[in-house]
Amino acid sequence: MERGEVTKFKWILVLELAFAGAYIALTRGLFLIYLVSIGYNVQGISLVMLISAVASIIIGSLIYRYSSFIVKRVKLKLVTFHGLERAMWFFIPLIRDPSIVSVMFSLYMVFSFFVSAFMNFTIYGSLEESDVKDVLAKRSASGAASNILGFVLGTFLLAFLPMEDKFIYIFALGAVIGLLSTFLVAFLNLSHLEGSPLPKAIKEPEKIFSSSLFFTILLTGGNLLGIVWIPYVMNVLGGPDYLAASLNLVGTISSIVASVLWGGIRLKTLRFGHILNVLNPLMICFTTAPTIHVVISAFNSFTYTGANFLGNFLFARYKEWFGAVRSSVLLAILGNIAILIASPIGMVVKEDYTLAFSLTFVIFILSVLLSLVAIPEVAVVSEDTARTYSFILYRNSVMGYRTTVEISKETAVTTVRLLASILVFMVLYVIYRLLFIFMT
Repeated sequence: MERGEVTKFKWILVLELAFAGAYIALTRGLFLIYLVSIGYNVQGISLVMLISAVASIIIGSLIYRYSSFIVKRVKLKLVTFHGLERAMWFFIPLIRDPSIVSVMFSLYMVFSFFVSAFMNFTIYGSLEESDVKDVLAKRSASGAASNILGFVLGTFLLAFLPMEDKFIYIFALGAVIGLLSTFLVAFLNLSHLEGSPLPKAIKEPEKIFSSSLFFTILLTGGNLLGIVWIPYVMNVLGGPDYLAASLNLVGTISSIVASVLWGGIRLKTLRFGHILNVLNPLMICFTTAPTIHVVISAFNSFTYTGANFLGNFLFARYKEWFGAVRSSVLLAILGNIAILIASPIGMVVKEDYTLAFSLTFVIFILSVLLSLVAIPEVAVVSEDTARTYSFILYRNSVMGYRTTVEISKETAVTTVRLLASILVFMVLYVIYRLLFIFMT
């Protein structure tokens, strides 16, 4: 693309997230509050997240294996999944049965996986590294600004709408705003992505492995913190639902500042945000005044944004030889793997919040240690030493993986088939229940 086309392309992407930010705030941003309000505890929330993550990982693994799906009819698939993801929120608040809520949210997560994969491919496959970093930072800022409006509106509606039906109206409003972002996506010219080449070999697999491992551990800690923080504030500290929503609001405001500051900083400097992020679970655990958690949310969002940028910027650098398609799909898969890991932990710890926050602290520590010794771009040791540690970690993991595959390949295949069959039957059951509800 010419420079003028690149500028237009980037602004469409920035504006897309400007609408999507409010949509996310009014739907996914309030979903945990919705689950708590209808009686879910940490174990129930974790189960919903676990089921949705399994479904997304199954789909993601297939797409990674057959990556040609991503490079054919790119725009049509992006717009379709983009719209379907948003439309799901018209139906989610209509169902309160735990199993059906899990299935509905799983469908949403599958659509969300495709949206993430195609949006990542659109960005990584169309832009150079400097433009990728620029558009990611601007999208983060515009999405956060829109998030603020969404959370302000969401907090207001939570406080003043009737208790029984408020989430039906809030989620529907969010879905409508989200569909406006789908309208913007339709104006993207993605013809240059059709038939994009798929690299046949990976030059430095140890780098991809160590970066993926670091990012997965980081996201696992973030997801676990997200699962237990809202129930802790509402159920243990006695904070109302609008106070819980204000945590998201203040965190979003903080992320705007973070996006501006972290977006133009070199990779080695981003590690300071990563290190400071370790403090958050400890501050949450030892703070008993609900209102102080609003301040902690601001600090948490600021540091977590920097740590998150570290992972995304690494893949922006690697995509030149790893490929935009694989980078895009892998990033989407890593997010769901993190949910898959965090959800069982949440189910095990249940309402033992001290244990939950302690585990989150340990997880964040592991991600920091890994990045500082095994990722050459940000390590405190020499690049050669970091590359050696990365290769040793990769080699040992591959050897263990091959041994495991040889022992349990048939079991794994059978398990995947069973999960796929269960998902199909659950989807059919949801369709039947929805038709029954609408007909009666």
